[in-house]
Amino acid sequence: MEDNHTPNSGLPPTLTYEEQMLANLRPYLLDPRIDYPEPYFMFEYNGVPFSILGGIQALSGQKKNGKTFVITQLLAAALSANKSLRCQAYLKGLRVPDRTLEYLGHAPKVLYVDTEMEQLNSAKVMRRVNWLCGWDLKQADDRFNVLWLRTVTDLKDSNGKVLKPSFEVRFDLIKQAIELLAPDIVLIDGIRDIIGDFNDLIQASSLVNDLMTIAQKRNICIWNVLHMNPRPGNDDESKMRGHLGTELGNKVSDTFASIKKKENNGDVTFTVKQSDARGKDVDDWKFIISDAAGNLGIPQIVDNFTPESTTKSQGSSIDQDKLKEWLREAADHYNWPMSRAEFKSKVLNEIGGISNSEAQQRYLTAAFNLHYIEESTIKKKGFYMVQLTEELLSEMPF
Repeated sequence: MEDNHTPNSGLPPTLTYEEQMLANLRPYLLDPRIDYPEPYFMFEYNGVPFSILGGIQALSGQKKNGKTFVITQLLAAALSANKSLRCQAYLKGLRVPDRTLEYLGHAPKVLYVDTEMEQLNSAKVMRRVNWLCGWDLKQADDRFNVLWLRTVTDLKDSNGKVLKPSFEVRFDLIKQAIELLAPDIVLIDGIRDIIGDFNDLIQASSLVNDLMTIAQKRNICIWNVLHMNPRPGNDDESKMRGHLGTELGNKVSDTFASIKKKENNGDVTFTVKQSDARGKDVDDWKFIISDAAGNLGIPQIVDNFTPESTTKSQGSSIDQDKLKEWLREAADHYNWPMSRAEFKSKVLNEIGGISNSEAQQRYLTAAFNLHYIEESTIKKKGFYMVQLTEELLSEMPF
């Protein structure tokens, strides 16, 4: 009888026990001779990158502490791909690294999953994002998909027997959407609704490992929103809820928290803090809710915020280059001529993010002095109108 171990048998040689162990370990052994690639990040704030592609991230906070507004900022920053002047004005310093855009070869595709809010509020998130990107509020874009899973129920057979609980159905739908839509970033608000018991260690570990596997396999980042344990007055020390929060904290590349504060004069501010990171620490950023888009409520990052900053001057000087960029966008989006009040509201507030009346007046005066705008011969309802000068229009690449 022919020995299966002989080279001429036509069968693969049988591995020894040690050889089999080595074969099992080899994919996981690092080699110091290999130059492993530098990671890519979906975002940077003030030049510091975060949200690694191929990893998972966490966003936490107490209830009603601005987490959805932080999601809005991340969605808009990714979708705009640094091209929206509104994003530049309202999300100061928050952007996609140029290196990442070159690597992807396209503007990022986004999947936002909402398991918590009413349908109307989820739609408001979409419209806030559209506004920040400079799109029509009801514009649909193939790169921006929203999966609304709040009302998902158990899967049952004809006799009412539960075949699959609702949290598993939700997770299946999320995985199908990722497979079909191929997003570069996924934001799940909230992860609590895709697990049966967030205090069950085995379930928590399994879910987090599944998310890590998906992120690594598809080289995407997956953000997970989870509430903090209630600890009034000590948000900085609060932890994410349950064993799920512990597992997330152990495995994510970044953990951010949104903290709401009521200032002495009654103004409400939100601060985004990075509590854990595997790379460089990201600076805190503070934002307010602007009424530039009416009752939508637009998150606006503010520099060196003080309780009076919403009413005091937003700087004593003007940025000529920014003003010209705002006018270039306004030339495409609005009808001209327009009244001075419309100029302040549309060009300076909506596009430029300048809400202070004194600062608006300085920019309006500068626009005249720099020959960017001039008085129009047309009047509307008795108001003097302004229009873009031929000198400025000649510089614009229409």
